[in-house]
Amino acid sequence: MKKIAFIMSGGQTGVERAALDFARENEIPISGWCPQNGWAEDTPNPPGLKTHFPELKETPSSDTAQQAQWNVRDSHLTLIIYPGTEALSGNASVAEKAAREMGRPLLKVWNADSAFAVAAWLMAFGEGLTLNITGPSASEWPQAHRTATKLLWGLSCALNEAEKREEAALQNVQILQNVQNETAEPEAPELNPVYLKALKLVIKEGKASISFIQRKCAVGYNRAGKIIEWMEDLGYVTPFDNRAESRKVLITYEEFLAKYGDSDFDQ
Repeated sequence: MKKIAFIMSGGQTGVERAALDFARENEIPISGWCPQNGWAEDTPNPPGLKTHFPELKETPSSDTAQQAQWNVRDSHLTLIIYPGTEALSGNASVAEKAAREMGRPLLKVWNADSAFAVAAWLMAFGEGLTLNITGPSASEWPQAHRTATKLLWGLSCALNEAEKREEAALQNVQILQNVQNETAEPEAPELNPVYLKALKLVIKEGKASISFIQRKCAVGYNRAGKIIEWMEDLGYVTPFDNRAESRKVLITYEEFLAKYGDSDFDQ
């Protein structure tokens, strides 16, 4: 998933633990703040959570609210996974308030079928995102870990599909731009170094052909053809003759220097 560079979580709740487990299984870098000494309900003694997730950093306070706030602060976006029938509480409530106060992007979802909605939300932002994930504890919501895990696996699939479509669209745009560039009418030759470079090369070669210009100037067939047409219009090469392998050059190097000067005419 190119969109997500880091998954951030404090590991305090069932949802947060699911986020860390998912990141570890999918080799997504982990980041996040946890309470002092790595405290969590099921790991009350130091180093606590850091035994399993040494990437986590400790806040100065043992209060879980501080880590919830700092995880919002240090991430690009916050995703809250919770049972939609109940109001937010605990870390999820703190995170929601912090996101709104800091003006940070926030999305709340409440079932494992929301993966495509989350993917669409993430696609609106850039790549390399740090995604903070939080939600209720297992004691508040027994299905927290299972629901969050299912949603995150669905999100992975949805993002991969969305990224493939985005890449294909960008490739189509690039192809279209290349075609437009190849077929566009050339600007005035005296102002275009590519055409002048081609003319200088064919003078030295003593003959002109589309394939030669393609090869020496690293341009496509259509653009090389336009260059040949320009040379013919200005009387620098002979007209096309299907009996000849190439056109004859009618301008001398001295005439070229007198008109255009001596330059490398790099692209």
